[in-house]
Amino acid sequence: MDVQKKLSRLAEIDGFLGTALFSAEGRLLAKCEPFDFDLKLVASLANGVLVNAQKASLDMGFGRCQFTYVHTEKALILIRCLNEGRNPLRTEPGKCHIHLVLLVDNPDSFGIAKLEINKVIESLAEDFRMPETTLQLPKRKPLQPAQAARQQEQQRQPPAAVQRHHLRDVAESLDNEKIDAMFDGLLMQPARMAEEYT
Repeated sequence: MDVQKKLSRLAEIDGFLGTALFSAEGRLLAKCEPFDFDLKLVASLANGVLVNAQKASLDMGFGRCQFTYVHTEKALILIRCLNEGRNPLRTEPGKCHIHLVLLVDNPDSFGIAKLEINKVIESLAEDFRMPETTLQLPKRKPLQPAQAARQQEQQRQPPAAVQRHHLRDVAESLDNEKIDAMFDGLLMQPARMAEEYT
């Protein structure tokens, strides 16, 4: 069955505003929008909500977030993830990992919308399964002993200590005199331009 035809099944939901399908990386794959509004923008922002919910649910220790929604004054925004792989944030070879966003303006349609978004995303899995390939990543250069020791030290430190360490490195690497001279040059540029034209 055609992807567009599968997505149009969602248009039968009372209050349907639009739907969009994204890759796990956030690329728009398909959309169905019967009304005149920027579905691509709304759906891409909603896709970002799902990605943030996925990261937060993992950080909280509750596992992967497969579904979330936003209930606003004007619409329900349902966002569903189908991930056949083990990596919650990336697509794995031979697996399907897609995000489906559905917008509905009738809050009473929430139950049926949740059922239908699950059916439609399951039906789309075969159309978007990644080919079974093995990626050849470039080999990393081995770390120098000092770099390896520093990396191990940073991994043992609490996050705040690591941030302070990075900030100290940045501050030490800055040449304040050079930066001040560049800003002074920028500030003087309008005056120089005025002199050239007079």
